[in-house]
Amino acid sequence: MRTFIQSVIAVVAGFLLMWPLGYAYAALGWPTFHLWGLMHGTFVAAWPTLSILAFLALGYLPLFRSIDDAALLIAGLVWGLLLATAFNIRHALGFEIAYGLFSATAVIVAALCIFAKHRLRLALLVISPLVFLNLDLLLAPPTLEQFLSQTIFDLKALLPPVAFSLAGYVLGSLVRFVIKRSPRTA
Repeated sequence: MRTFIQSVIAVVAGFLLMWPLGYAYAALGWPTFHLWGLMHGTFVAAWPTLSILAFLALGYLPLFRSIDDAALLIAGLVWGLLLATAFNIRHALGFEIAYGLFSATAVIVAALCIFAKHRLRLALLVISPLVFLNLDLLLAPPTLEQFLSQTIFDLKALLPPVAFSLAGYVLGSLVRFVIKRSPRTA
C-alpha cells in the first residue's frame, strides 16, 4: 500500500514539478522543456521523468520504501533531461556537438555504474527521457504502414543514445571489475 501511495504522490508531484522546470528552462533560455515547449508536447517526456525522480526522492522519507542507488538514479535522470533537451534540437546543434553529448553520456553512465548496484537499470534510466520524448509513434497515423514506418524511423533515431549509454554501462562494469579484482602474485 505504501508503494501505491508513493506512486500516486510521485505522479502528482511530477506533474507539479513541470512548472518549476519550465520556469528554470525559460530563465536559462534553454530549449525543449521551457513553458511553451511543455505546453506543446514535451510534457510527454518531462512528466514521466519528473515522476520517476519524485518517486526516487520520496524514498528518502522514512515513511516510504527507498530504492537502491536512488542518488545515482536521480543524477542519471537529471543528465537524461539535459540530454533530451539537446537531443530534441540535435539537427541545429550539429553532428560534433550531438555526438559529443552522447560521448559525455557514456562517460557519465560509466562513472555512475562504477558505484551502482544495478548498473543496467541505471544505464537505461538515463536515456528514458529520450525514449519518452520520442513517443510520437503512439500518435497513430491513419494506416498500419505509416504507423510501422514512423515507428521504425523513431527507433532508428534512438539507436545512438542507447548505444552510447550501453557502452557506458560496459565501460563502468569493466572498471568496476578491474578495481575489485584481487591482485595476482608473481
